[in-house]
Amino acid sequence: MDIVYRPMYLSDIDKVWEFLELIKAENAEVSLVEVLEKEELLKWLENENLFLYIAEDGEKVLGLLKAIRGTDITKRHAVFLSIAIHPGYRGMGIAKELTNTSLEDMKKDGVLIARAYVYSDNTASMNTVLRLGFAFAGAVHMHHYNEKTGQYVDDLIFHKIL
Repeated sequence: MDIVYRPMYLSDIDKVWEFLELIKAENAEVSLVEVLEKEELLKWLENENLFLYIAEDGEKVLGLLKAIRGTDITKRHAVFLSIAIHPGYRGMGIAKELTNTSLEDMKKDGVLIARAYVYSDNTASMNTVLRLGFAFAGAVHMHHYNEKTGQYVDDLIFHKIL
C-alpha cells in the first residue's frame, strides 16, 4: 500500500463523495456524514475557514479530515477536527498520520490549537487522540443519545497545542 496524505482538491469530489456514502451506510456517528449532497463538498472547498485533507491509496479514499477554523479574527488560531477512516482500513495508523500531516500544514497557516470532540463510548477514537498528544479538556455530559445502546453518552473534549 502506498498511502498519500494531502489536501483535498476539486478533482477529488467524486471519490470523497463515494467515501462519505460508505461512511453514511455504516451509520457512523461523525459530523462528516451530515453532508447531504455532493455539491456541499464544493462549498467546503470554497470556504477559506475549512481545511480538508485526504488519505488515499491510488484512487481510493481511505480517510477524510475536516478542520473548521474560527471565523472571527480572535478565533482563527483554533480548529475543530472531524475525521473518518474507511472501515476496511481502521487500526492501521491512517488516522494518526492523516491528523499529524494535516496539523503540520495548518500550523503553517497560523493554527495554534486543535480541538476534537469524541463520544465517551468511542474508545478507538479516544485512544487515537491521546496517542496523538491531545489532552483531555472536559466533557459535555449526556450530550448525545446513542440509538444503538439506548443511552446518553458524554461528549469528551480534547485539545492539542501546536
